[in-house]
Amino acid sequence: MIKSTQRTKEVKSKKNVPIKMKKDTSKNQTKVTTSNRAVQTIKEENREINAEDLTCTDIAGPSENYWQVLAEKRRIALKDALKENKEFAKCIEKLKEENHVYNQMLDEARALIEVLQDMMEDDRNDINNSLEDSVL
Repeated sequence: MIKSTQRTKEVKSKKNVPIKMKKDTSKNQTKVTTSNRAVQTIKEENREINAEDLTCTDIAGPSENYWQVLAEKRRIALKDALKENKEFAKCIEKLKEENHVYNQMLDEARALIEVLQDMMEDDRNDINNSLEDSVL
């Protein structure tokens, strides 16, 4: 059996289940005691960064929402980059195979050129020999 834990939060306007409410006269905030029953709930999603997120006066800097939105944007960018990198890796593999085939074709073409040049040289020698024989 899971025991519930008690904790006190200072909130302005969040959707927590209030158990007891106490008014704090020194600040314009309400202390709300909530009950945590070890159930994970989805936090209210605020996907836009507003001026309040960036203009915090405390030492902590930008609000938690700012960092969550920033982290989500970066996660999506990384996911897209990973997908693109996988596509590039497949493309590179295909290009390497294609390059290998073309190099083989180039080697065969060079061998053919060499054979044809040898044949042409032999024909020239034969023509020169036959011309020399006919002159004599």
